[in-house]
Amino acid sequence: MSSTANPNHKASEVVYRPARPEDIPGMADIWLASIRDMFARNNVVVALPPVAVIREGYEHIRSTGIFHLAELDNRIVAVAGATLRDGQWFLSAFWALPEVQRNKLGMPLLRQIWQAGVNAGAKVFYTWSSIDITAMASYLKLSMFPGYEILLFEGEPLRFPGAPEGYTSCEFDLHRATELDAVVRAARHAADLHFLISKLKIPAKQVNFNGEFIGYYLVNRGGIGPVAWTDPQHGVAVLSLAAQEARATSPSIRVAVLGINHLALQFALDSGLRLASFAHFMTSASFGRLEQYVPWAPLLF
Repeated sequence: MSSTANPNHKASEVVYRPARPEDIPGMADIWLASIRDMFARNNVVVALPPVAVIREGYEHIRSTGIFHLAELDNRIVAVAGATLRDGQWFLSAFWALPEVQRNKLGMPLLRQIWQAGVNAGAKVFYTWSSIDITAMASYLKLSMFPGYEILLFEGEPLRFPGAPEGYTSCEFDLHRATELDAVVRAARHAADLHFLISKLKIPAKQVNFNGEFIGYYLVNRGGIGPVAWTDPQHGVAVLSLAAQEARATSPSIRVAVLGINHLALQFALDSGLRLASFAHFMTSASFGRLEQYVPWAPLLF
């Protein structure tokens, strides 16, 4: 006995549209389901941020950048969001439910927000890529090629060099930090720093050397980043002050280091931290002085 397709059946169509505020909880659920599946498939054990942080972050990206989603049968099944800062497009989110990841609905969604970046004048496109092969292939198709590894170090520090004499931490100055970002990150990120400090309540400090501004750092429950310094000679001192503050709030500290930042890599190794996992920095072009920068997280670089 043979069977034939129902001629009256109509395949479901994917609907692509900009995200709305009321979509945020469902979008965060997509992230949680997708990242748990990816970690399970790759035998990765990494602590996840609270879903509340993802919800706050997604609304920040939606309201200050680009965030689109894909719906199937009136259900959100994939999301893609990016920030736009001074000609830079940073892919903050690209997730699809495990059951639709092979249905070729993610790439059209990603191309939509990429094109929106092009239309807005973006010249550099980059992302903090997971180790998912399918996602990485999508980034390659948009000419985001491998830049550096992102190495995640964590653990209870056995030691770390103290800040030399003359270095002090003091009240954070958003304007000075933003102007330093314009050099080190080649884009001003005032909106993102303000979000981290004001919305997520992450403590921030400015670092001075003999009274002159030379860097800044944010630390939260043992996590270090973002961190930036004006000159290589100040890197160890800024990292030392950040690590001391992180250690005061948690027995274990963690820091993500770009492969180009040899100074921060050596600092993590000298501190006795262990290499816990890795990711990939993929970009369409080199920019800034990233050897003088430590990023925060995949959500906001």
